[in-house]
Amino acid sequence: MRKTIYILIFLGFGINFCFSQTESEKRFGLTEFDSKKHDRIYLVQIEDYQNVELIDFKNGEFSGSLTHSVWTINRKGIRKDSIIQKITIPNSMAEKLISELNNNGFGNLKDCNEVENCISGLDGTTTFFKAIKNGEINTASYWELESDYYYNLDKIKAPAEVIKARKLISIINAEFDLSKQFQDFLNRLPIGRYSFSMQIMKKG
Repeated sequence: MRKTIYILIFLGFGINFCFSQTESEKRFGLTEFDSKKHDRIYLVQIEDYQNVELIDFKNGEFSGSLTHSVWTINRKGIRKDSIIQKITIPNSMAEKLISELNNNGFGNLKDCNEVENCISGLDGTTTFFKAIKNGEINTASYWELESDYYYNLDKIKAPAEVIKARKLISIINAEFDLSKQFQDFLNRLPIGRYSFSMQIMKKG
């Protein structure tokens, strides 16, 4: 049975940042790696609106969070403030996820640009993976990760590394459905105009 995360929900407002890896991490309130405290940190980010952070501490403890973010916009579509929802992942679930992700090669996942026949595009959804261990960082990204549409269009099979990345996402989704969690977050937003990724949403 799929588990639902409900331990902690936090709604807040942050200042307007242009999206980049560093600024995104600040906006999501992610943990800065400390070699004295952390054994490893795993991050999975969906575009600029959803982030899973899993932390393995040197003292044997674990923690994690699932964070959602959208921008409020005015009638001209200009971004104003960000709305953040941060949900605590139970420690036991964080430990399980780190173990399973590690066993399935999270720390050495190759970037799409390094993989033969890996398809990328400009629009659509990009999924980012980041592993930090002993101060060393491995990053990878995949466009439209869970779709075979463009591979079928080009009559090629999805590369093994794409299948591996899909497996990593499926491990997380087995514990909590990322798409459903984000949709639930959107459903709880008050009346207004919002943007995330390349989409604009109007409520009310």
